Amino acid sequence: SLVRHCKEQGIEFLSSPFDMQSLQFLVGNLKLEKIKIGSGEITNFPMLLSAAHSGKELILSSGMSTLGEVEAALGVIAYGFINKNTPSEDSNIFMESFSSSEGQDALCRRVSLLHCTTEYPSDFEDVNLRVMDTMREAFGLPVGLSDHTLGIAVPIAAVARGAAIIEKHFTLDKNLEGPDHTASLDPDELCTMVRSIREV
Repeated sequence: SLVRHCKEQGIEFLSSPFDMQSLQFLVGNLKLEKIKIGSGEITNFPMLLSAAHSGKELILSSGMSTLGEVEAALGVIAYGFINKNTPSEDSNIFMESFSSSEGQDALCRRVSLLHCTTEYPSDFEDVNLRVMDTMREAFGLPVGLSDHTLGIAVPIAAVARGAAIIEKHFTLDKNLEGPDHTASLDPDELCTMVRSIREV
């Protein structure tokens, strides 16, 4: 399996759930220690709550989101980390959890954010790496980049700007069907990016 192969290669296997069944499979069956929540799920509060209830580390991608939506998602996650019960209809309870010292401590220990421009591929002028600074200042959490630009310049620049995580799509053939392959790195490019990031 991919999980076993990653383990043999010293690579941590990650996956993103897009429904509750997938989340339970990743947490329960595969026993992953970290879950990546894709940008499309940032307003899926039941999914965020279940992910937080799992107690796993979460990487939250923010493509197409406002700062307010990121904050609301973090409120749900903070609530889920510190409360195992299902919340009442009162949405203020999420922001109370977000603002509490217990909620902030749980977020700081278990959540990282990813700045993401949701285009495949993304134009360089649309990336705006300064958003990482804004998110770091607003939430006090580690911030990284989910990058869909062509090449490796932007992830290297993001690391120089303090990115804690880089997500870059990878393919064995850029001519395959689907939206991701064109903006993905081939094996040689991935090796060059990793080496360059480590040098930076």
